[in-house]
This record gives sequence, structure tokens and C-alpha cells, in this order.
Amino acid sequence: MSLPSITRRLARVLIVVSVAWGLAVAGVIWFTVRHEVDDLLDGTLQEAAEIIYAMLVLQGDRLPMGEGATLPAPPHEENLVWQLVSADQQVLLRSHRAPATALLPAAQIGLADAAGDWRVYGLAFGERQQMLYVAQPGADRREARYEVAGISAGGALAVGLLCAAWLRSRVRRELVPLNALSSAVAGYEPLEPGSTLDAPGRAELVPMHRAIVELGQRLAQRVSSERAFSAHAAHALRTPLAGIDAQLAVALRECPPTLVPRLRATREAAGRLRRVVTALLAMFRSGADLHWQPVELASLLERLPVDGLVVRVTQAATFQADPDLLSAALLNLLDNALRHRASEVRVSASPDDTGCTLTLQDNGSGIEPAARQRMQAALDTEQYEGHVGLGLLLADRVARAHRGGLVLHDSAPGCTVQLRLGLPPALPTAR
Repeated sequence: MSLPSITRRLARVLIVVSVAWGLAVAGVIWFTVRHEVDDLLDGTLQEAAEIIYAMLVLQGDRLPMGEGATLPAPPHEENLVWQLVSADQQVLLRSHRAPATALLPAAQIGLADAAGDWRVYGLAFGERQQMLYVAQPGADRREARYEVAGISAGGALAVGLLCAAWLRSRVRRELVPLNALSSAVAGYEPLEPGSTLDAPGRAELVPMHRAIVELGQRLAQRVSSERAFSAHAAHALRTPLAGIDAQLAVALRECPPTLVPRLRATREAAGRLRRVVTALLAMFRSGADLHWQPVELASLLERLPVDGLVVRVTQAATFQADPDLLSAALLNLLDNALRHRASEVRVSASPDDTGCTLTLQDNGSGIEPAARQRMQAALDTEQYEGHVGLGLLLADRVARAHRGGLVLHDSAPGCTVQLRLGLPPALPTAR
């Protein structure tokens, strides 16, 4: 399940707001410009009528007056037409593109809309109740209106989109310190001495940085206390357990035959408890530095006897590891095999350029596929509680301490466990 992205959410909001703002501004500009253009064109009609009025007054006796007469002019596009109309609605003189009939059915002074999609301005002319009409085609007015309003609105919308793109870029840039802090936190190891968290690049991230550092310090203190307590407790248990084992060994030699099975079972239980204590010691050592050294598999296994289990080395090798930690991990894996009714475990070592893989294959009862998948998921995510026992938990922790991991395989009958070990860290070069 993917979580929402702050960057994408902010970018989406900025785009929506910018587009909405651009559309709103474009609408206002559209309305305003249309109104202003209409006023401007109407004013143009009025001024044109006044100029033509003056021309007719000054030059009227030289112009050809009569029904249907037109003002001489070369062919050209007329954006404004005009008519001089008599009292009986006859056109006495007109521009060459003006209609031959009166634009308005009756004399009307001022602005009016005429049939045929004309915008007309009327002006009374002379003393004979004549009318001077100056008109503009409605199509020309609409074209001018849409061009001016469209360009203005489009410009406003384009500015909004450019602002959205710029703001999105700024948001991405401002979130870089947050991503840098995330990367720094991913590499922050509060349990390692001297580990520090890089300072944040923005003031808003300082409280988060401080909270993470304080949380790491509390975690380190708690883990340190728990390790110290567990180590002391485990050490305190080893001595009495060794005494119990010695006393049971003496009792086995001196007891009557009828008590031998019970004493052997008791000694086996004490031995398992001793291995658990050893495992606890190894587990809490896995947080410290490892003592890397060459380890020979066969020699290591010879020191790990498990009563009732035959251990065969099918492929021996020498590799780098911490022998104490590895012994504790292998001892618990062998004990797991025994408890799952295995009588034999075959162990092999496969070293390569990146480390070594130890494979333990037993002939026990194995693990159900669904259970094995749940256990592997718990190992992969380190969510051990309720899914894996102490043996697998310890083996996985030891493998991770060795820069590796633990993998469970189905090899019916039985189970196969692969313990992956990495290479030791490179020694710092001398200067």
C-alpha cells in the first residue's frame, strides 16, 4: 500500500489553486474587457458620426445627393458604414458598403441595434429632419471583443500555470532537506558509539531532529541496560547449571538402574537450559564488535556435540566468522532439528567472493509451507515475537551481525536452513 506523497499532494494543490485562480482572473478579465471594448466601440461610432457630420456640413453642396447615391471612394474594407437618410426614410447618401435601405425603420438618435446585425449611432442632421447613421457590423464587434478578451484571459491563465510550475519546483527544492534528513536517519545507528545524526537544513526540521536524537539516546540507554542485565543473569546461571550437571553425572553412576532414565532426561533438560544460557550470552554479544577469525567448519562442529543427533559435514571449508557467536547459532539450529525429530543433519559450507553460506539439512518432520512462509517473513522483517523461537531468532541475529541473514527452505522430508555470512569489514588503511 503506497502512502500519499507530500510533494505530489502539494504540487496537486498548487496546480489546482493556480488553475482556479487563472480561470477566475480570466473570467473577470473576459467580462471586464468585453464591457470596456463595447464602450470603446460605441464611443468610436459616436466620434465617427460627429466627424462625418462635420464633413457633410462643410462639403455637402459638393457631394452627389440623391436616392441611392454613394460617396465616391476606391474599393476598400469598411469597418464602419454610414448613411444620410431623409425624413421619409430614403437614403440620400451612403458609404459604398452601407445598405441601400435605411438602417433603422424610424428616426432614432443615439445608440441602437438594427436588423441585419448592425450597431448604429444616429445623429440628427440639418433642419429637414434628416438623420445621419454610422454603423458597425456585429460580427466585427464580436471578433474584436473575443480577440481582446481571449488574449487577456489566456495570458492570465498562462501566468497562473507558469506560477504553478514555478511553485512546484520551489516545493520540491524546499523538501530536499526533509529527504536528506530521512536519508540521515536511515543511516543513524544510535547503538553504535560515536554515531551522530547530521544537522537539518531547515529550522522547521530542528524539533524533529532533536526528537530523533533523544529517542536514539533513550533506546541506546535501554538496550545497554538490558544487555548488561541479561549478560549478568546468564553468567550467574552458568555456574549453578554446571554444578547441577556435575551432580547429575555423579548420580547417574551411583543410582540404581530404575532411576537412570529419569536422571538422563533431567540431565538432557539441564543441558538444553545450559545451551539457552549460552545462546543468551551470544545474543547480547552480537550487538558488540565481532571477533573475526578463520573458522574451519569440521573443527567447529566437533566442539558442538548434541546427544541423539548425527552431524555429517558434506562440504568442509575455512571462512571468516566469530567462532563463539557462530557456535551458539549452530548449536541452537542443531537443537531445533533434534526437537523436530531429526536423527541426522548434513552441514556444508560454500564460500564465495562475498562471504560464505552454511547449509544445514535435517531429516526431521520439517515445517508446513504456510508456517515456513510466515517464519521467513518474520526473519526478513526482524519481527520475531510470536513467529519464531529462540533458536531461529539467535541464528538470524548472529547472521545479521555477520552482515548476512537466515533463509528457510522446504526440503521434505526435513528442513533446510541456510546461514549466510558476509565478509569482515576492511581494515582502515594506514596513512
